[in-house]
Amino acid sequence: MKQELKVIAAACALAFTALPALAADTMPRSEWNAKVGACAQDAKTLASVMAQLSAEDQVAFLAEVNEAISKMPVSDEVKAARFYEANSAAVRTATDGNTSAVLAEVFATVPPEFLTDISERFAKDVFKRTTADGRALSDGDFVKYAKDAMAKVNARCEKTENAGVRETFAVLMFLHASGGSPSNLSEVLVATMPDAKNREMAANEWIKPAMGDGQEQTYAPMLGYAQAGDEPDHAIVTRLTGPADAMALLMSDLAAQSGDTKTPASKLAGGDVRASSSIPGVQQDGIGLNRIPRAYVASSEAVGGNANGTNAGSPNRYHTGHRGDEPGADITPPSPPPFYP
Repeated sequence: MKQELKVIAAACALAFTALPALAADTMPRSEWNAKVGACAQDAKTLASVMAQLSAEDQVAFLAEVNEAISKMPVSDEVKAARFYEANSAAVRTATDGNTSAVLAEVFATVPPEFLTDISERFAKDVFKRTTADGRALSDGDFVKYAKDAMAKVNARCEKTENAGVRETFAVLMFLHASGGSPSNLSEVLVATMPDAKNREMAANEWIKPAMGDGQEQTYAPMLGYAQAGDEPDHAIVTRLTGPADAMALLMSDLAAQSGDTKTPASKLAGGDVRASSSIPGVQQDGIGLNRIPRAYVASSEAVGGNANGTNAGSPNRYHTGHRGDEPGADITPPSPPPFYP
C-alpha cells in the first residue's frame, strides 16, 4: 500500500520553486506577526516566512494575512488578486503533512466573494488531477483525497460564519479540478458536509448555478445567502496576477497525507519552474518596467485616445498595436512608430 501511494504521488508531482528549508528553530510569533503587513502585499515574502514557521503557526499566520488583505483600501479586483497570490503561495509552501490544514484555513478566512476566484483558480493551477505529461489520478484515488481534504475543510469552516457557503466553495474547487469524473462526485462531497440544511442548500440551490449546469454560471445564490460583497471581475483579477505558475499539483500532497507516506510533492520530482509572481513589479503586458506604453485614455490630445487607437478621429500611436514590424489593430498611424523592445 505504501509503495502504491508513493507511485501515485510521484505521478502527479512537479517540482516547486526552491524555497528556504524549514529551520530547526522556527520563527517566533512576535517576529512573524510583525511581517504580516509585508506578506499581505507580496507573495514571495509570504512564502519565505511560511517556510520558517511551525505547522500550527502557518495556519495562524495565514489567517492574519487574510485579515490584513480584507482591510486594504483597494479595489475588489486588486484585493482578489492579493488573496489569490497569498493563499496560493501559502498552500504551496505548507510544511509536510500540513497542506490540508492550510487549505482549510483558506476557505475559512477568505471572504466568500473572493472565494469565487480562488475556487476556480485553485482547481486549475494548484489541485488539478492531471500532470503536464497527461498522467492522472484514478477516479477512486481522486475521490478519496478530495473527501479527506473536505473533512479538514468542514471541521475548520464549521467554526466560522457562513460555513455552508465556504464548504461549498471547497466542493466546487474539487468539482472543477475533477474534469467531470466521476459523475457523482458532487453528491459524494456534499455528503461530507456536517449540517443537513447546508447539504440541502448546496445540492439544490448552490452548486448547479455555480457550475453553470443547465444555466448561465452564477454565484449569486451563494453570495446572496452569505450577504457577501460584490464578486470581483475575474478577467481583471487574472490580468493582475499574470499567467499561472507551472502547475504545483498539490493533489499529490493530499495523497501523501491521506495514506502512510508523508513525502510532499516538492520532494517527488525535479525540474525548474517559475516562481509565483507577486503583484508589485509583475512583468506582463501593461505592468512593470517592460510594459508596452499606453497613453492616458481620457486625453483630448492626439497622444491620448482609447483602446481602439483613436480620439476624435486622431490616430494614437500608443494604441494602434503596431510595434516595429508587427501590425496589431487596423488603425494606420501617420508614420510607423519606433520599435519597442
